[in-house]
Amino acid sequence: MKILLVSWFFPPTNTMGALRVGNLASYFMAQGHDVRVVSAHGVPRPQDLKMDFPEDRVARTKWFDINGVPKAAAALRNRFRARPATAGPPVKSSGGEASPYLRRRWSLRNFPSCLASLYVDLFNLPDATVGWTPYAVGAAKALFGPQGPDLIYASGPPFSAFLIARLLARKYRAPWVAELRDRWSDDPYYPPVPWRRWIVAALERRLLTSAAALVTVSEPWAETYRRRYSQPVMAIYNGYNAADYSTAAPGAPDAGHVSIVYTGRIYPGRRDPSPLFEAMALTRHKDAVRVSFYGTVRSSVMPLAERHGVADLVQVHSHVPHREAMEIQARADVLLLMQWDDPREQGNVPGKLFEYLAARRPILGLGLEDGVPASIIRQREAGFFSNDPHAIAGQLSIWAARKRECGGLAPLPESVRTGFSRAEQFAKLVDLLNRVRDTRRHGA
Repeated sequence: MKILLVSWFFPPTNTMGALRVGNLASYFMAQGHDVRVVSAHGVPRPQDLKMDFPEDRVARTKWFDINGVPKAAAALRNRFRARPATAGPPVKSSGGEASPYLRRRWSLRNFPSCLASLYVDLFNLPDATVGWTPYAVGAAKALFGPQGPDLIYASGPPFSAFLIARLLARKYRAPWVAELRDRWSDDPYYPPVPWRRWIVAALERRLLTSAAALVTVSEPWAETYRRRYSQPVMAIYNGYNAADYSTAAPGAPDAGHVSIVYTGRIYPGRRDPSPLFEAMALTRHKDAVRVSFYGTVRSSVMPLAERHGVADLVQVHSHVPHREAMEIQARADVLLLMQWDDPREQGNVPGKLFEYLAARRPILGLGLEDGVPASIIRQREAGFFSNDPHAIAGQLSIWAARKRECGGLAPLPESVRTGFSRAEQFAKLVDLLNRVRDTRRHGA
């Protein structure tokens, strides 16, 4: 089968989305499919994710930044403004990308910024990457020629990939499948203003109803889309690469303290390490635990650590390549997972959960206690999930005592990661794509 993958993110861009799509492309090719990829060139993210997918099968296109003029105007204005206005929380576009604009109260002083925000709300449809569309469509035509692919698979966010896929599907009369790695119109992290939410919901409905099938990353989200749309919907977890974790992780080599590691970004006010910091302050021997953060900013962590008096036990490191992040996870005693404590996040399953399970290190979970991650951790006895600082302090003491007695924390059993490899997850996806192709072939 000739498959075209459309995704703004693709290796070497280092994001969880690029990791998923890159592995998916490699898996399809290993199954004997003719796979080609359309992605964006010059994505403003670290470019250090290594992948062995053939470069001659990837078209990395240029793109037009539709927010370029407002960005330049804002930069010029801020350069000459003596005292910038107090900024509110960052705004996120419907495509999941952080908007460079800030929502402010309408006033004469803030009028330019409010006008910029209005521009974003009006013209970032489906999202800020819509200027990629003509280049991606042209590149796809060059990849497959006049006959085109048998099937188009588009992964978002950004959701402009869905617009591109729909245009190509109409041109080639080929089915397309929409993969929602995150929510779109009902994203609770950065909800749009009400009138834009209505527009985005209508656009989502128009695009997704034209897809032959929908894929998402958790069963609660899949159930939401089943109620909302009539197409087949399948949940495919992000999973892990079995080859990257052929042996059990050894844990932290030094026996002086319990080493806790978090890899990835933190959304302030939503993924909150405060319960852990308070628990560390409660333990009898505070120096029994050390926490290291990789890939986030100090301002999201250190003020909270200082508030609880444990700043000397916390370290914040800059971004590291994905391979190095996995090695750091393997050397930790305990891996920290955080989820926003909001009922709307029940189906949010971070990709790092599966990396943590694959590393077979105990997981300390904070946040939503009845979400999918908490359920998986408890069902598989893969760690401890709580927001109660006293309960967390008790668990930290248990881990510290075990490390003193045994010289380290033993790896978790192999069963904690059973069924979560990408090969196992993607095999289910191939069955879905074959059904989509066969249904279209028989004219159903």
